[in-house]
Amino acid sequence: MQEYSRDDIRVTGIRLHTVQTRRRTGAISSHIVLELDTDAGIVGVGEISDLDCYRMYMPDPEAIRIGLEKVALGQNVFQIAALHERLLAYMPAYFRYANTYPPFTPASQVAAGIEMAFYDVVGKALGVPVHTLLGGKVRDSFEVTYPVFQAKKESDTERYLGYMADLIEEGVTRFRYYVGVDFEQDERFLAAFRDRFGDRVQLKALDFQGHFHWKETLRIYERFKQYNFELIESPVWAEDYEGMAELRRHVEVDISEHISSFAQAMRMIKAGAVDVFNITIQSGGIYQAKKLFDLAEAAGLKCLISTTQEMSIGTAANAHLAAVVPALHYAGDPVGPLLYVDDVVREKLIYEGTRLIVPTKPGLGFEIDRDRLEALRAPLVEWERPAHGANYVSD
Repeated sequence: MQEYSRDDIRVTGIRLHTVQTRRRTGAISSHIVLELDTDAGIVGVGEISDLDCYRMYMPDPEAIRIGLEKVALGQNVFQIAALHERLLAYMPAYFRYANTYPPFTPASQVAAGIEMAFYDVVGKALGVPVHTLLGGKVRDSFEVTYPVFQAKKESDTERYLGYMADLIEEGVTRFRYYVGVDFEQDERFLAAFRDRFGDRVQLKALDFQGHFHWKETLRIYERFKQYNFELIESPVWAEDYEGMAELRRHVEVDISEHISSFAQAMRMIKAGAVDVFNITIQSGGIYQAKKLFDLAEAAGLKCLISTTQEMSIGTAANAHLAAVVPALHYAGDPVGPLLYVDDVVREKLIYEGTRLIVPTKPGLGFEIDRDRLEALRAPLVEWERPAHGANYVSD
């Protein structure tokens, strides 16, 4: 490798690869894998993850590449704050104000992807993991939760319980469940889940995906609280923070909501709407998401680390952030490497039961496997295939 300055490494090229990965359920997710070439010969990797929620307006990879070249070519990878200033000049909405559900936008995910690659190069250049660049880790691992999407028909219940039994044998015993396509079917599933597994499992949350009036959520809460969940997630219509605050006064569990911008965070704090900030790097990258953890700490709120379900590269970025924040009050959600049958790296991220092990190798800690990348290469969207199951992208 050629000689290079320890604090000045310049971007020389950007390569994007579109891939599809299978989930245990058989559904497919689409991603963009990003490679960042530099004048030091170090290649950084990033990921724009799980893009199926944009099925009606899937991003154009070539347009993304051209745009990223405008903000990244010739730039010093050590200057990540400056990277975000350039990104905000072209994409002024991300992180400043953004969607409530899903809690990210194409702009915020593109920003997260390129930022991952910058951090990866810096860590590799200095021979340290990304969490060292963020202030140093305070934990070596953290608890995670496996998602189960709505049972939409009777046959889904037995199918879901089958693959959940396999996960339990692997040591994965904490789950969260999406509700709302059919509450009657939801209750049949939750009853079967309790009867089949009993005390062997924990139900962290019911996720309402922001689809209901707070009074409807309260009605379902009263009906379902016998199933012993810890949280209600995304419980009310988007931006009805007053309704969320009213719901909060009526329930005995904590309310968790995705936070994707300062504007949302401040409105929720002022309304007294939320107990738990649900924070992901998909709101604009590690650099931006860490600010939301700081804001929650200042406001006396709880936090958990969220996800859109990344592959190992993107999940590693979430893990490095989770390693350095002062407190994680609930189990997080980044389980993509458990969820997906496929990945593009040589060695997948490590889980031990319900704990995600924070990577320790330089940078994000992962290298692309060329054979696996080629095997998974595919267009971003195929209208005929089923989406991964959340209501906002269901087939």
